[in-house]
Formats: sequence, structure tokens, C-alpha cells
Amino acid sequence: MKNELNEKQFFIIKKAKYIGYQIHDNKSYDLTTAVKKLLALDTLNEDRTDTSYHLQEVNFSMVDKPLVLTDEVKEEQSEMPF
Repeated sequence: MKNELNEKQFFIIKKAKYIGYQIHDNKSYDLTTAVKKLLALDTLNEDRTDTSYHLQEVNFSMVDKPLVLTDEVKEEQSEMPF
């Protein structure tokens, strides 16, 4: 049985020529599901010159650690009048 919390997650990124990058469906997927959806989207994509789809691994490494304030931020907080 797979542990879903430790399984890598992926975003499907839509790259549109005049819009830029967007996360498709604003969801993350396991690799198998992401590849299936990516292939389906690419198959249905009629405008391949202006629109493409890509996978991007979700990286939680920046948010799973506690935020540590620098000395500079601590000094600024101590100077606040409230």
C-alpha cells in the first residue's frame, strides 16, 4: 500500500503564448494520473503552436521548515510602535 503523503505530486502547467503559465485545474496529481491527464490534454490540444502542457513537480521543501527570522527583521519588529 502506497503512502500518499510521501508520494511525489505534480502540477500540470499550461503554457499559453499570450497569457503565460497557469496551473491546470489548480490541483496536484500523483505521477501516473498527471501523465495520463497530460497526454489527454496534449491529444485534445488543437492549438499546439500557442499552447503546450508540461509537468512540474510540487516542491514543499520551502514550506515544511519553520520560518526563521533574521536579526534584521527582529530589529525592525522591536522598533514598531504598537
